[in-house]
Amino acid sequence: MSRSERRDQQVARILDAAKTCFVRSGFQGASMQQICSEVGMSPGALYRYFPSKEAIIEAITEADRRRDAEVFSLLTQGGDVVDGFVAAAMAHIRYMHDSGNAPLFAEIRAESMRNDSIDFACKMSMKDVDASFRSFLQAGIDRGEIDPCAELGTILPVMVAFGEGLAINDLPAQGVSLDRLETVIRAIAIAVLRPTGRAATLQSEPHAKP
Repeated sequence: MSRSERRDQQVARILDAAKTCFVRSGFQGASMQQICSEVGMSPGALYRYFPSKEAIIEAITEADRRRDAEVFSLLTQGGDVVDGFVAAAMAHIRYMHDSGNAPLFAEIRAESMRNDSIDFACKMSMKDVDASFRSFLQAGIDRGEIDPCAELGTILPVMVAFGEGLAINDLPAQGVSLDRLETVIRAIAIAVLRPTGRAATLQSEPHAKP
């Protein structure tokens, strides 16, 4: 492997070890020494990669930001706004369930409420996602495809809070089937976004005036 590949491999090992420690002991309870023991690395070696636990959390949230960007790319692949929203939501739910990251997400979110640097890292990781989501919904409004029940300034934080709740609770792990969960999410999306049916009309009547 190249030096860059070896570094990436070491970083991944450290992040995996840190996630285990944060879930087991909490952010406050987990020490850098515990992370060193978990990963099998000396403190001196670990500090060459990450100078603090906050730096580790920043790396974790940055990785999540990149993954979320991939998930939210599904927004524009659906047949309409509701389809795109449901596809992205279900992809996020499946990832959180399959990865088992719900406890870690809960721990990071809790720490962000008392640690300014963690709060900043979380907000920065969501910045691009929020912008993509806003642009996606605004485009649907501009096309006349949806008529949301409230302004985007209200809908966006509500949807984010809704998504965080789903991520933390990992409902599939509690026995809620993905099919039924998708049915409920679609019903909520329809109720909030209020599709007008205009997109289907314009597709069937291409010469109709907007």
